[in-house]
Amino acid sequence: MAKRVLIATVGSFGDLHPYLAIALGLKQRGHTVTLASSGMYQEKVESEGIRFVAIPPHLADLEHNAEVRRKAMATFDGTRYVVQEIFLPPIEEAYRILLEEVKQADVAVGSTFAMGLPLAASKMGVPYLTTALQPAALLSAYDPPLVPAMPFLPMMPLWMLRVVYQGLDKMNGFLLEKAYALAAREGLPATAVPKLFGQCSPDGNLILFSKHFMAEQPDFPQPATVCGFPFYDKLDAANAGLEEGLEKFLRDGDAPYVFTLGTSAVLDPGHFYEEASIAVNRMRKRAVFLVGRTNYDQYRSLGNDRIYIAQYAPHSLLMPRGAVTVHQGGVGTTAQALRAGKPMIVVPYSHDQPDNARRCVNLGVGLSIARNRFNASGLEEALIAAASKVEAARKMGALIQSEDAVARACEKIEATQPSPSRI
Repeated sequence: MAKRVLIATVGSFGDLHPYLAIALGLKQRGHTVTLASSGMYQEKVESEGIRFVAIPPHLADLEHNAEVRRKAMATFDGTRYVVQEIFLPPIEEAYRILLEEVKQADVAVGSTFAMGLPLAASKMGVPYLTTALQPAALLSAYDPPLVPAMPFLPMMPLWMLRVVYQGLDKMNGFLLEKAYALAAREGLPATAVPKLFGQCSPDGNLILFSKHFMAEQPDFPQPATVCGFPFYDKLDAANAGLEEGLEKFLRDGDAPYVFTLGTSAVLDPGHFYEEASIAVNRMRKRAVFLVGRTNYDQYRSLGNDRIYIAQYAPHSLLMPRGAVTVHQGGVGTTAQALRAGKPMIVVPYSHDQPDNARRCVNLGVGLSIARNRFNASGLEEALIAAASKVEAARKMGALIQSEDAVARACEKIEATQPSPSRI
């Protein structure tokens, strides 16, 4: 039976693309889908034939305000800043918009930072499925994450981690005070407010990363559906391929190194591309730099016969044709790099990126360089050392390619039954 599904997510391409992939999967299976996100993505989503609803935050400051970009990507305070200063302030406006949408939905699916959706779903008695894009979002005590503000977590014993996590649950009330106040005004229980640390829904919890990246743990939120990484990376429906100049560059020489900072870290790149250009030119190698729309004019001068500068390219088409991928460790970029089956060097900036980097190193598919230690000489050494990771990366790529995350997520959404009060 066809369902009406409301999906809400906010953030970068890494936060949008997995949900757009699921939305397209649901559409292909005959369901009616609405995707709610920042207004800047309206044309992209609608180009795929998916109904779109704009919700705040609008994220314009992230692209145009250098100070906001710097604070959002700060190593130790970036996550708190993004939550409290960007995602949380407009929660009531987002809730009001989503409340009208959820009235017409059979199932609601939301990302961690689309914090108005679980409140709206609770208000209307609509089943709500949580999602986790990365291991760090689950805060497992059996496989604890490496997060910048708490680098000691992976070294702590299980019993102590449980105590720490109980403290984090209490901190949720402090960090999301505005959300709890909104819930109280709406007559909703405190349990309707999403958790920043290990959120869980009795209706279902979609784990949107591969079991090969992190194995399922006893303290995963239940009921859990481990789906794998859902993939989408078109600029929009009309721009699904590589630009002509890049395609020619790839055909005309050896496999290049690929350098990218995703769509968040690229807004505060530091000296990443300058140091990379020094290393590549010194090694007399070829490279592709994906520098983003905002930075393109600034970095186009780094291009030469060995270095191709592009604003954006679908990772699924570019990374498999590269030799090594050097990236920031955002989960979307990491997933694409894993699927490409090529070695990687991760330069984590903030948020979940240090944990993703650590997991890639432990899997044997790449190396990691700290952001504050990234320079041309260290990069050269790492690029040479990455040659030893080729076989492990190839095997991991085959495992990731064998998963069908979109199908698994769609099956769970299809199996979700309406609340008794809605029948």
